[in-house]
Amino acid sequence: MKAFPVHIALLAVAAILALAAAVSTVAAAEAPAELPARAAAFQDEEEGGTADDGSGVDVVPVAVWTTVGVLGGAVVFGVLYMLKKRLGGFPANPSWVAPITIMPSKDFPDETTYGGDDAHGHGHGHGAPAGH
Repeated sequence: MKAFPVHIALLAVAAILALAAAVSTVAAAEAPAELPARAAAFQDEEEGGTADDGSGVDVVPVAVWTTVGVLGGAVVFGVLYMLKKRLGGFPANPSWVAPITIMPSKDFPDETTYGGDDAHGHGHGHGAPAGH
């Protein structure tokens, strides 16, 4: 397996941050123009009218920033993982390994494993037994 170069990951982080800065600059430049339109839409709703765009909330910036945040977090944590891996944070032969038991399905417990002739047991029903 070929190691992922750290400089490519750092370049990707820088590109995402530059893109986020560009998007926020564009959004900030458009914000004053949107404000009167939103205020008018809310005023129409308060007066009993309906807004032109439905709820009056633009979900595109929220979706963009959510996507940027998730992708940015993935890149940052990926870089940290690769850094820890390169620095030897994950030993090849650890002194303790979690015990894992592989149990074939033929050894799974069934209805007769825990005894009793009644496969359904007596604890399932409340009140009078069936047939009475």
